[in-house]
Amino acid sequence: MTRRSSRISQQKSNTARTISHASPTAVTLHANTQPLTSRPMGSTRKRLRTSDGDDEDEDNVSEYRDNDNRGQSRRKKKKTKMPAEFRKVRGKRGLLERLAKDVPLDIIFEIFCYLDSSDLINLALTTRDLRSILMSKASDFVWRSARLNLDDLPPLPKDLSEFQYADLIFGIHCHLCSRKGDLIPTLWSFRTRCCRTCAVDTFPYFLTLKRAQPHDYRDANILPREVIPGIYRKDRKSIAVRHIGHTALTQQLREQYDALKTEEEIDVWISRKWEEQEALREHGRLCNEWYSKMVQDRDDKLFEERKDAILQKLDELGLREEAEIIINSEESYLFLEHDAVNQSKKLTVQAWNKMKSNLAVMLSEHKEIRIAGEHKIVAVRRYETLVELYHQALKDSDFREPYPLVLDVLTDQDFKKLIWNTSCSDVLSRAFLSSQYSQLLPAVLQRWRSAKILELVGIVQRKIPGFTSSDLYLAVTVFGCKGCKIKMHFPEMFYHKCCQGFSANDDLRAEFFRSNYLWDLCKGSCNLSKLFFDRSGSGTVKLVVEACGLDPKTASSQDLYAAEPLIECLTCSARAGSDRLFMGFRGVLKHRCNNGRYTVNSFGEETKDILLCEPSLHGYLKCAHCHREIGNKATGVRQHLENWHKLTFENSSEPDIITQQSPQTLKSMQDHWYWNTRERAYLKYEFSFRKRHGITSNA
Repeated sequence: MTRRSSRISQQKSNTARTISHASPTAVTLHANTQPLTSRPMGSTRKRLRTSDGDDEDEDNVSEYRDNDNRGQSRRKKKKTKMPAEFRKVRGKRGLLERLAKDVPLDIIFEIFCYLDSSDLINLALTTRDLRSILMSKASDFVWRSARLNLDDLPPLPKDLSEFQYADLIFGIHCHLCSRKGDLIPTLWSFRTRCCRTCAVDTFPYFLTLKRAQPHDYRDANILPREVIPGIYRKDRKSIAVRHIGHTALTQQLREQYDALKTEEEIDVWISRKWEEQEALREHGRLCNEWYSKMVQDRDDKLFEERKDAILQKLDELGLREEAEIIINSEESYLFLEHDAVNQSKKLTVQAWNKMKSNLAVMLSEHKEIRIAGEHKIVAVRRYETLVELYHQALKDSDFREPYPLVLDVLTDQDFKKLIWNTSCSDVLSRAFLSSQYSQLLPAVLQRWRSAKILELVGIVQRKIPGFTSSDLYLAVTVFGCKGCKIKMHFPEMFYHKCCQGFSANDDLRAEFFRSNYLWDLCKGSCNLSKLFFDRSGSGTVKLVVEACGLDPKTASSQDLYAAEPLIECLTCSARAGSDRLFMGFRGVLKHRCNNGRYTVNSFGEETKDILLCEPSLHGYLKCAHCHREIGNKATGVRQHLENWHKLTFENSSEPDIITQQSPQTLKSMQDHWYWNTRERAYLKYEFSFRKRHGITSNA
């Protein structure tokens, strides 16, 4: 007998008394002379372990007491009472158990006849009572009725019962390991349904079995054969397709073959087995196709129900219309293939609360983008109409004054309000836009011209502080381009290529034009940053003006065009030998000759012979009254002025073509025409021409 310390015995008795005063449960547990055992694996509730010969310390007692007190506090909570008829019933299985025990069998069979085979398979897995009912011989007609409730299902094979057939189609457990899920398509030739792991471990390679069979039927296609589908994996190694055979069935064929004695029997047997195997494969193929279609139809139905439920929820948020717009558009995948929508599951409250915020954000962002895109499409149409109106008005505009580019006009604040602030649902007709264009254009031109003229005056004032806007029209006011070095007069710079284009400081609407490839807007807006006041060119023109007998302080570039001075570069003529170099006044600005000496209109009777070498003019003049193009012949100019503006002129015997041969005609009509600066018809004055010695008017 083991010795025990009196001190330990006393401490143990004190502990027992303490526990007995703590709770009745503790007394019951301690009064039991049998040692306490631990709970099965997975239990988290703590218990006191006791055994003979082991000392119990105060820590274990206090821990046990604390746990027991917590148990008492939990038991004090009030629980909702369950009705008596549902007591001792756990979940749906409990209710089904009551059904199997309390409902008459004929009523159960009547109910089950309205179900399909998959429902009966699931019911057979719920309770033992229901399984015993469904597995009984009396329930065969129930399985048959359930199978007939399925449309287009292939007929029952002769070698299978109703339950076996239903289990091969709808079973969810592996026939080999009894585990649920991860099943491959039914192996109809093997009459089994299994998971991938069991199929790989159980069934050998088909070629391995085939090589071991006799040559008489090895290649006759009568051996049972199935395929394990492959798995494509993007992030790791894929699994290849695997052809498998059935050892037992193959062995049965071998035994049947060995029992045959004659060649004729073998041929008949092979033919019969081939037909059986072909029928088996065809039936399996039809079953797999039917099952795939059934699953797809079921998933589609669940998906439609989920989609309708989500649309109903979105209706409460005011986003259903946007979702339906997406569904009916080419971008339907944005909604239908959304992770929260593209599921074959019923929508639950938890699932909706989880997806609601993300779906609302996606739809709201799409709505903003869609409205902006629709507005852009409508804006492009409005811009196209306004561009046509711009070109129509441009034909009748006065080119002696600066005229803005189409981008300058359409990016004005008034036109931006008309185009962008008007709802895209409002249809703006061409007549309405035409009337608005006529009303808004004068104010736009006034603002734009004032800003650009002020900018030009600022450029000249850097060199001439007292320069004013009225001095821009003087012939001696010459501007140069930093890009192409061309010299020009006012208002030629507004039509100069280097002064047109997009810049980083352009309005955001200009970026919209560029992104939409509107050809008429590709020139950009007017940018005068490349201009400078050309002091040397101004001095050269001043000499020409004075040589023509005009006052540099009052003579405009139009006066100089009308005077049409004939200028010779004496320096270049001396270098050329027999050739003499002549030019108009603009040719002097373009002519590059260091220390050049010029003579103006000092050729006497020789002038007529010199003008024979001048190139013809192919440009057009503009009427100063209606700003229409009036050709390049004096008779055409006179006819236009007389027919359209009721002006009369004395008959002139001068030549018809407007050249330096008819200066009196130009001067007499000087107030009624001007050069078309936009079309650069005056370019002939920028080029020099040569006259060889010996060429006369009689030649």
